[in-house]
Amino acid sequence: MELYGWMFKFVNMVHYLCQHLILNLYWQKMMIPFLNTIVLLGALQGFVFGCLLRLRPPKKKADSFLGLLLLLLSLASLNVYLNESFASWQMGAFLDLVPMIIGMAFGPLIYLYTLSLLEPSFSWKRRYWLHFLPVVLDVLPAICAWVLAVGFWSGSFNQGLLSEWGNTIDLYNSYADIPRWISITAYVLVARRYFLKYRTDSSTPKPHSNAMDTSWVAQYLKVFYAFQVIWLVFLIFYIIPSSRHALLNKLGYYPIHIPLALLIYVLGLRGYLYSRSRRRPTGNGSIHLDQVDSEKLVTDIRRAMEEDKMYLRPDFDLGQLVEYVDSDQRKVSHVLNHNFSKSFNAFVNYYRIEEVKRRMMDPNKGYLTLTGIAFECGFNSQSTFQRAFRQYTGLSPKAYLSSGNKT
Repeated sequence: MELYGWMFKFVNMVHYLCQHLILNLYWQKMMIPFLNTIVLLGALQGFVFGCLLRLRPPKKKADSFLGLLLLLLSLASLNVYLNESFASWQMGAFLDLVPMIIGMAFGPLIYLYTLSLLEPSFSWKRRYWLHFLPVVLDVLPAICAWVLAVGFWSGSFNQGLLSEWGNTIDLYNSYADIPRWISITAYVLVARRYFLKYRTDSSTPKPHSNAMDTSWVAQYLKVFYAFQVIWLVFLIFYIIPSSRHALLNKLGYYPIHIPLALLIYVLGLRGYLYSRSRRRPTGNGSIHLDQVDSEKLVTDIRRAMEEDKMYLRPDFDLGQLVEYVDSDQRKVSHVLNHNFSKSFNAFVNYYRIEEVKRRMMDPNKGYLTLTGIAFECGFNSQSTFQRAFRQYTGLSPKAYLSSGNKT
């Protein structure tokens, strides 16, 4: 019987070694570095594509929103990588003082990206800043950490108060993902509702109505649906104190940040390729437009200038006009040269000068200087305005105003 007892103890010891020591060693030495590498690669790719989308000319609002979203997602991944790879109090203090997870901005950027893709005349409005007010929830812990750090270094706070507030900040961070998840989910649903309305509303102009455009919007929204479901499952176990400790001890934050790295990969690569395809001219050689296509382009271009007044935007460029009329750059340039007998810059300046002339004679604009009126009409340089005005009227702006010319 003693022999069987010793054998039973030996089997239990081997089982313990395999389950607790060997598996833990494998997890610590093999899996964690591998998973950290995936998280880091996702962050690096997000930074690369985010910078390309935001900085590559010609700059477009949609690309800027997607680029900023990728940069913020990458910061969140980098936060986890630094926390897991460099476990020290110095790194912990750095991550407490520098807010790297700005999750309350994800939802607004997803919605504005959808809006800027589907609205041909989209322009930034001041009220859009209101969507980003909840970002205060993300930076509040860092503000508190800075106050505590300064107070401790200056001798105003003792170690006990520092520890007490530190625990409060940790508790706050534990539950901060709840409003973040709710915010992103709400904005994704609003973006989906807008997309479905856009796709089914036959009365709305659709410069992006081809299959590639609608397919991309549907795809990237589905990617976020899937991510939100994964995050919800993780969040349910994470917010319960009794299961949080076991979850983080066994799996850490990897169940949510590995899918986040994949999301960054898909969103960055596909979004960048989509952006390039929308800007790329089609066809080679000379342009051949039949009368129907040419008249349609003329009508669309006139609508862009006379109804939507796109020339009032200081950053208005040929790419935005091409995007609006759902054509390619070579065809639009061809119509401008042959049907309007103007280059793009001359064409835009003509409308801007006409608008300036109207506002110069408007008594309600008497409080503005000539330069102020010019800036309101899309000019972003006084010298460019002066040169263009003299070119179209033969007079300087002041001489034109003094002459009382109303033609």
